[in-house]
Amino acid sequence: MSLLPDAGAARPPDLSPKPPLEPQALIHLARSSGDVFERCVSQALQTTRATTVMAFVHRPLQDVLEVVAAAGHLANDVLNRKLRRGEALAWLVYSSGEELLLAEPHKHQEAHFVSGKRRPGMYLGVPLIDPDGQVFGVLSADTTDSAEVLAADDARALHLLGQAVGAAYSRLLALEQAQLTAQRYEQLARLSADLELLQDPGEIARHALGTLLDISGFSVGGLFEVLPDGQAALHLLMGQAASAELDVAWLRVPHAPLGIIQRVIEQRAALVMPGAQNPVNTPLERHSLIRTALAAPLMAQGEVVGVIGLAQFHTQQEVSPELLKLLEMVALRIDRAVERSSGVERLRLLREAALRSVGRVLEYRDDETFGHTDRVTTLALRLGEALGLSADALQHLRWGAYLHDIGKVAVSDAILRKPGPLTPSERLEMQRHVVTGDDLLLDELFVPREVREVVRHHHERWDGAGYPDGLAGHDIPLLARIFSVVDVYDALTSERPYKRAWTSEAALAELSRCAGTQFDADVVATFLTLL
Repeated sequence: MSLLPDAGAARPPDLSPKPPLEPQALIHLARSSGDVFERCVSQALQTTRATTVMAFVHRPLQDVLEVVAAAGHLANDVLNRKLRRGEALAWLVYSSGEELLLAEPHKHQEAHFVSGKRRPGMYLGVPLIDPDGQVFGVLSADTTDSAEVLAADDARALHLLGQAVGAAYSRLLALEQAQLTAQRYEQLARLSADLELLQDPGEIARHALGTLLDISGFSVGGLFEVLPDGQAALHLLMGQAASAELDVAWLRVPHAPLGIIQRVIEQRAALVMPGAQNPVNTPLERHSLIRTALAAPLMAQGEVVGVIGLAQFHTQQEVSPELLKLLEMVALRIDRAVERSSGVERLRLLREAALRSVGRVLEYRDDETFGHTDRVTTLALRLGEALGLSADALQHLRWGAYLHDIGKVAVSDAILRKPGPLTPSERLEMQRHVVTGDDLLLDELFVPREVREVVRHHHERWDGAGYPDGLAGHDIPLLARIFSVVDVYDALTSERPYKRAWTSEAALAELSRCAGTQFDADVVATFLTLL
């Protein structure tokens, strides 16, 4: 054989007739393309009485002959071995497409022995040919350390087996590929439907990479974020990449992109790099390089904002045009999601600016100190964070701070700008601004109830003596209790036409004095720790 074992003591020849060959059983009984070779080597071993029988298949991408099945001595040691050109007698058979029968293979330079020691014995190899007449592998038998003789009858038997293998293997492989294609189409259809439902770019990438790894056979998939300064950082990694293969911690730190990442960014196009040498520019401690990589750019507003790709370690992987197109499709879906999220973010910022502007306009009309809206918003958010509010609650508090005095648009200038004390009737009209503000916002669907509660209840008192509803204690919404402390503090420390500004110390002392009567004592206590 081409991988010749060290069989130890020579076996005497078996002089009884060799068992008949049944190649048709191979065709009818095999259940898979792999099973074809297992049955083939087992039957060949019985028929030839060889020491070892092996089946090789040529892998074009790596240009190696791989042992896909073996029977006899040292069979387990040679299984899955890959032999380069010139490393085995099987290459002579494959290259010529002709039978090779050698009485003394140990004298040939191409003979490769598993033990490393050259041993006597015969060698017989025949090509495996598919129904189209193409050589795709080799079937070999050897009698290393045995007196068994391989002759013309054995060659005919292996040829018959080879023909049966070619027919059965091609048929079963085509069936398996058709089944795999159907499964892939089903996975892709499911992926396409799932991607339509997902909105978050990260979720789209995670879901898509998982499917691509399943159907492509690649070992790892990832998404790199391209930062405004041109550096790249690993954002998402999926698949089987050991730390010895990929320095993940290093990749998560912003770094100058090289290899396929750099080329994709520069060319703004999907690329394939077979045999890539460190295409992600990672410092590898060992020599386990990425052998194949493909990647596509993620675009937003005409700029490359990321790169999504697949990589294969140790062995080269064939990249079909369909896989590259699929990766481009996934990148396009992520692009659209990024654009949508960017649009939503722009709308959010526009809405925030509009709400803040409402508060700023009211400052000018009310003769309040410039910056009141910004100051109370900042203080309210600091206090809310200190009290452990959620992100949603903090947003409601911020909007409430912007809009807390919106009802004053209905208060006359004579009252709003009056430099002296208000009369009882004027005070009642002024107090109605909280109800008016709530009414103004009631029909605005984008304004949550919690925001309106800040507008309506920020003048309630802990003891129930406030307005407009006379709520007391914990019946007053928490956001309104928080904002009332901040609003009064800023009012005390700001100069108005009718009063001078208090010092921060005096204002804090007043808040402490009113804790438990006008204000929630717990809220005041937390506020005091902030200033």
